[in-house]
Amino acid sequence: MRIQPVLASILMLALPGAVPAHASNLPGDVSIEIVTDNGRVLPVHALQSRTGNRYRAYLEAVYGKNYGIRVQNRSGRRIGLVIAVDGRNIISGRKSHLKSSEQMYILGPYERGRFDGWRTSTEKVHRFFFTDAGDSYAGAWNDYSAMGVIAVAVFPEKARYLPAPMQRPQHQ
Repeated sequence: MRIQPVLASILMLALPGAVPAHASNLPGDVSIEIVTDNGRVLPVHALQSRTGNRYRAYLEAVYGKNYGIRVQNRSGRRIGLVIAVDGRNIISGRKSHLKSSEQMYILGPYERGRFDGWRTSTEKVHRFFFTDAGDSYAGAWNDYSAMGVIAVAVFPEKARYLPAPMQRPQHQ
């Protein structure tokens, strides 16, 4: 077994009007963890700077090991998650710009989800694993612009305007 540390970058976004997104060790409405198959949460090393609603951190991973992205919604409303690994949306496989117009997962209030790979059909998922450039998903698309980046954009459900029910006139 080849054990080689690999550095991966993790970027968590709370986009305009979005629920604040934070690493698991920070307070907030959404927690995001990178977990191994045996449930171990990989330690996240935060960078000192924050730009806008972006949170950047690094994590150390072991070459060849599978991982998943665990997200918990700690808010009382539904949220949408656009998740990209190596710059690709994990549902569609298309290049991701982390926009609300992309395909996304939905988490209900106080719900938790685990995302273990790229969707290849409604039943099949191609597992995430830590690897080098030549064997990466970025390499498969020959687009290394976001290689090693795990990104999660969080969007709150928009409040829907429901008109008040019309009152029937009372006949006397």
